[in-house]
Amino acid sequence: MKNSKRNTIKTILSATLFFLTGRILSDGNPYRDRFQSYRQTFRIEPNEKETEKIINNIVKKRAPSGGLVFLEVPDTVEDGNVVPVSFKINCSMQKNDYPKKVHVLGLENPFPEIAIYEFFPFGAEAFVSFRCRMRKSSYLMIIAEMSDGRIGIEKKYVDVMLGACS
Repeated sequence: MKNSKRNTIKTILSATLFFLTGRILSDGNPYRDRFQSYRQTFRIEPNEKETEKIINNIVKKRAPSGGLVFLEVPDTVEDGNVVPVSFKINCSMQKNDYPKKVHVLGLENPFPEIAIYEFFPFGAEAFVSFRCRMRKSSYLMIIAEMSDGRIGIEKKYVDVMLGACS
């Protein structure tokens, strides 16, 4: 008698959990769907002052060194969802000559910080190739913070035909 009640309760709870899980996950990822509806309701515009604060916080009044960063990105991109970007930092990757952090910024994106890469000494080379999203035509900026305190900045204007990050 005791086992049959226990089995009945298990069956009811399992069925309830199964149906609730199916209902919650039926539309794909519910968190993503809620986030998308939030983004459509409250459109986030780029904030030039916030972008300047981010850049100033990284640079900290240091003078940039020339020839440290090499940025490769197309002049014109058809789709802002997949902008191909490659950069290389000119350094020996030794203990006193390697990039601690490399910041990638899209200056007209709602959230300008696209990526932050960290490197460690004795690596092969400081080269990264990736794809990112850009909201509209704007500058793409790479800021490299070196281990010896130097800083390298490179920026290039990218003409985006169909924007992303709306």
